[in-house]
Amino acid sequence: MTALALSSPGFFAELDRRQPLLARAGWASLALLLLCLAAMTVDARPINGVSVWTKPAKFAASFVVWFWTLAWAWGVLEPAAQRGGTARLVLWGTLAAAWFEMGWITLRGALGQPSHFATDPLGDVMYQLMGAGAVTLVALAATLGVLVLRRGDATRQARGWIFAIGWGLVLTGILGGLTGATISGAGTPHIGGMPSDAANLPPFYWSRDGGDLRIAHFLGVHAMQALPGFALLLPGASTRLLALGAAGWAALTLAVFAAGLLGVPLP
Repeated sequence: MTALALSSPGFFAELDRRQPLLARAGWASLALLLLCLAAMTVDARPINGVSVWTKPAKFAASFVVWFWTLAWAWGVLEPAAQRGGTARLVLWGTLAAAWFEMGWITLRGALGQPSHFATDPLGDVMYQLMGAGAVTLVALAATLGVLVLRRGDATRQARGWIFAIGWGLVLTGILGGLTGATISGAGTPHIGGMPSDAANLPPFYWSRDGGDLRIAHFLGVHAMQALPGFALLLPGASTRLLALGAAGWAALTLAVFAAGLLGVPLP
């Protein structure tokens, strides 16, 4: 039943029913993504060898998936938990942190200035605040995951599905936080190789001649989709099998993370 719901034409209506604010924030992010892609066609200015609109577009795309995943997870909660204080904290904290980050990244792109690792005084302060915002986002994702594990609606959802949604979000908080904090602390995602993105492979522009911590960060933050996806591929899977899937995704992320730290490029 879960797989059918995910593949049906009513998927987006279901997102809106589960959590309308998060669902509509996803649509707004999609609109921003399309605007950034359109801007690339008329604005040739570069930052770090790629379009000034590349980073806003990448973050807008990421937030489409982020908002819609959280909206879907909302429907796994018991109705009382959806209305509770912890859920409200997750909702409003996520919206505030995400739109702060997206707004600043887009503004800096429009101005032709970097939003990450900026060296000007205002840019540096705002980058530190964005770091706090990123920590907030992954911490709130993990909080929602714990809430799903504790108060998932077992009368309407299979136990394995609750496990997959909850632990996917928890892993996103842990792995996304670890990799993101390491990138911030290092002051760059590049370990060896050329720091420019110009010669790298779109759309992510990950390094091809040195280590790139963004790859592990990507895997970490998408654990929230990977583990539910595993559950969909194996309907009726036991929680033990899903736990092995979660451990496998964490091991893959950490292995890629270690390779990045050692300066090993993409194959």
